[in-house]
Amino acid sequence: MTKCHLLLCALAALCLTACKPAPKGPSLSEYGAQTEASLRMRFEPYVQELESLPLETALARQDSLMRSVAGDSARWRQTLRLEDFFLMDPNSPFRSEELYIPVLESLLASPFASEEERLHAEWVAPRIRLNRLGTPASDFTFVTRDGRPHTLYGTIDRQKPAQTLLFFSNPGCPNCKEITDLLTADPYIRARIADGRLLVLNIYPDEDLQAWYDYLDNYPKDWICGYDPDQVIRSDTRYWLRAIPSLYLLDEEKRVVLKDAPPEKVLVYCKQR
Repeated sequence: MTKCHLLLCALAALCLTACKPAPKGPSLSEYGAQTEASLRMRFEPYVQELESLPLETALARQDSLMRSVAGDSARWRQTLRLEDFFLMDPNSPFRSEELYIPVLESLLASPFASEEERLHAEWVAPRIRLNRLGTPASDFTFVTRDGRPHTLYGTIDRQKPAQTLLFFSNPGCPNCKEITDLLTADPYIRARIADGRLLVLNIYPDEDLQAWYDYLDNYPKDWICGYDPDQVIRSDTRYWLRAIPSLYLLDEEKRVVLKDAPPEKVLVYCKQR
């Protein structure tokens, strides 16, 4: 090797040391021909780490990961399946529409996406951006048992809670009952509701009002319960409810802190504040 070659190699090494790109996710090329279950086990620590990072950093890591697989059809599709499983499955404890946005952008730009996938992504794109983390929650009108109309913002402004938990639920829904029992059994949550620091607003977004009225006495008396009279929530123009139940946590400024979050995550966050 000539001195010129040695000099070029040294310069390249210096550049690599000096340039520190945003950290990438796990390299799927390392996984080889493993089963889907094995891939998920390898991918889960990456998703767990995303949860611990500031949002901007986590989004940058997601963008970096999707860029790193953008040129390889097999790796891109493998990554897409894993991201769908962890971030978009309504039953996933790691689900996060916010962290899925870079994945959606990759899908829209990818030459490997089918026409059906691209059309679906175009439909999802405006909905997934509703009520993004850190933005003011969309206002809506709801009607309580006595037939009186109220608004989300009017209720919050009147009661001035430090936190508001939006609980979109259906009467008789087993998972909704589990969340209700979890919240009512927690002494810290009960204390926060009692002293006015936490407001639980339980909203029925569907049409069978008789079923809702018949079930009302099963909800805690210190919750505010109402239904959506105009079905605007189900229209996907205010909130995108992919599944019921769905929990949104708002701060005192009505900004979205947690979006469609697992109840365990809501409890942890409330107890940290």
